Amino acid sequence: MNYIEADDELFSILQDRGPALFATIKTTGFPETYRAMFGFCAKTNSLKTAMFDMVESNNPYAFKALFRCYCEHYLKFTYLFVRFCREKSDAVGIEYFSYCGAIEARDYVAAISMAEGLLGNSASADIEKMIAALYPRVADLSERQLEAASSQFKYRSILRFLSREVPGLLAKDHPFLASIVPSYAVLSSFVHGGPSADADMKTYSKPGALRACEDDAGLTVLMTATVLMFTAMAVSREFPAQGILAARVNEVMKRFRVPAQ
Repeated sequence: MNYIEADDELFSILQDRGPALFATIKTTGFPETYRAMFGFCAKTNSLKTAMFDMVESNNPYAFKALFRCYCEHYLKFTYLFVRFCREKSDAVGIEYFSYCGAIEARDYVAAISMAEGLLGNSASADIEKMIAALYPRVADLSERQLEAASSQFKYRSILRFLSREVPGLLAKDHPFLASIVPSYAVLSSFVHGGPSADADMKTYSKPGALRACEDDAGLTVLMTATVLMFTAMAVSREFPAQGILAARVNEVMKRFRVPAQ
């Protein structure tokens, strides 16, 4: 089974069982965390599909930029999943949308104001009032407190949390995290337009360049499947029937891992 075939099987499972999984948000006691996890199911799948397109169009540079983005999505999902399983509350979902949403809104308004100023236009906005209206849970936080609260969802903070709270999760016997943690740093240049990516571009004409992307595309199939499986597992604690989806996804993952004979 190649990665395209595995992905097709997983898509069939999602079509069959996905609607029932996502419908649980209507009656769950953890709506914000479910919303966050379901969102990562969709986002990781979209990035995976885009990376497939980059392999088909022989575009390793764009593939690497997308893979770096994918790594960050997977790490944030892992943080959400681990905290939800440990705390059995909606806290991590509430914090994710409130803190990260407020920070993004603040940075967006600040960027727009700066851009308008550079263009000679006057632009002013009461950022604090806007954040308070959109994210009332953070209305009483100072800018420094908001920065500190949102920093838990950043790369280094997530790694420290996982290393402290789930010893061994970053070890070699957990291949997904063991693969993406170094990739996150190495591929940063592709996202930010740094000079390191220029050196890597020289290898793109070599036969192994696209093959490396194909290997990573297979990894993203397994990682996207893991996001879906872990989400179904988490939801199954409240809605046991969703364990069926997790089991079916796991079965495909096991067969995909077996080398072709």
